This record gives sequence, C-alpha cells and structure tokens, in this order.
Amino acid sequence: MPEETVTKSPLIELLRRIPLFAELHDDALQQLARRCVTKSVPAGTVLFTTGEECRGLYMIDSGRVRIYRTDPEGREQVLHVEGPGRTVAELPIFDGGPYPASAITIEDCQLAFLPLAAFEYLYRNQPDIAHAIVRALGRRLRHLVHLTETLAFRDVAARLAMLLVGYAEGAGVATALGIEIELDRTQEELAHEIGTARESVSRAMKQLRRRGLVEPLGRNRYLIPDVHRLRALLPGGEPGKHDAR
Repeated sequence: MPEETVTKSPLIELLRRIPLFAELHDDALQQLARRCVTKSVPAGTVLFTTGEECRGLYMIDSGRVRIYRTDPEGREQVLHVEGPGRTVAELPIFDGGPYPASAITIEDCQLAFLPLAAFEYLYRNQPDIAHAIVRALGRRLRHLVHLTETLAFRDVAARLAMLLVGYAEGAGVATALGIEIELDRTQEELAHEIGTARESVSRAMKQLRRRGLVEPLGRNRYLIPDVHRLRALLPGGEPGKHDAR
C-alpha cells in the first residue's frame, strides 16, 4: 500500500489521537496500524469483565464505553466513560495483570483492537515506540498527582474546572471567542468521575457560568472564553490534561 494512503487512513488518524501514541512518527504508526483489528460493536456489548485475563488494548474511534465495577451485592459503580480518541484497558497491558474493571459499550462503537502480543513485540523491539509510551505514562502520572490533590483539597467547582480544562486542551476547538468543547458525558457520569453527586455538579457548573468561566452553546457544547482563568482554579494553576484512567 502506498505510504501516503497508509498515513491518511482512518486507522492512522485514530492512532494519532491516542495520547499513548500521539508522538510517534509515521513509520511507527504504520507498524501499529498493521497489527490492529477494527471492529463494529453494537451498544450493550461487554468487552471484558473484572478479573478477566487481558487480551489487548481497545481504542475508540466512535461511540462511548462505560468502565465500571460491581460490588458483592451486585451494585454497579461507574468509574469513568471513555469516548472517541480514548483507550480502554491500558493498565493491564503494562503490568501483566487482569482487567481491573469491566467495560461495556453504551453506544454503537467503532473500535480498533491491538492484541497484547503485538503491543509487547513493538514495545520491546522499537525504541521510538517505547520512548513515546514512557513519556505518555509520565504525563499520566503527573496528571494523577494533580488529580489526587484536587480531589483531596479542592471543592467541586475546582474538580469540574480540572475536567473542563482537560477537554479544552485535549479536544477543544479554538475560535475567536475562546475554546469550544463538547462534553460527551451526562452530569451523572461527570459526578462519578470527579467523586461527587450529580446535584453538586449542577451547582458547580452554575457557579462557573456565573463567573463567566463557561458559557453553554447548546446540547453538550460549551465555550470556555479564557482557559487560563479556568486553569487558575487548579492546584498551582497547572494544566489538567484529560487523559486520566
């Protein structure tokens, strides 16, 4: 296949959106793409369950996947919801352990799947790929440090601001009026992600709107007029990259 065709393929473009692989050059992306399998998966499909042996890494091209755990009484706790350009089940491909949670599609999804054996081969034999992944994991760890501090010491508005800053910096669209983002989560899902109740998320959003930090544009769409002002609510004013797990 000609290089130009491969470089511009939908799978290559998906890999470019994945934080783990965003720094890879074209040759490395092509090697990854050749080992991936694309799948169309209907809503309600369980991808894996807690404790199951890891088979590989899922990447979301379209649709959403809910990550959750179930307690002994059968109650479900949503950990987070992943959308386009995100990965599912990163942790076990690095530590060799089982899946730490379950995953189910909540919309029809287009997924790419990288088998564990293929990932391990590329990581061990391609220094550029290994280096890019280590750097991505370093950014993830730095974010988790900020996340821990925010959850421990900051109010709900600051936690929500952290999430919005991450959206703005990860997938926001710059306009003359600021940065437009699309929140692909319900308020209930946002509440689970930042460790609070849905009502608290609603109050925090109203607080940010009153301060002119966020403006609604329509269904699930918001404008952040000045991301620097929003970031000032975070610990030390640090960016909140939206790539936590």
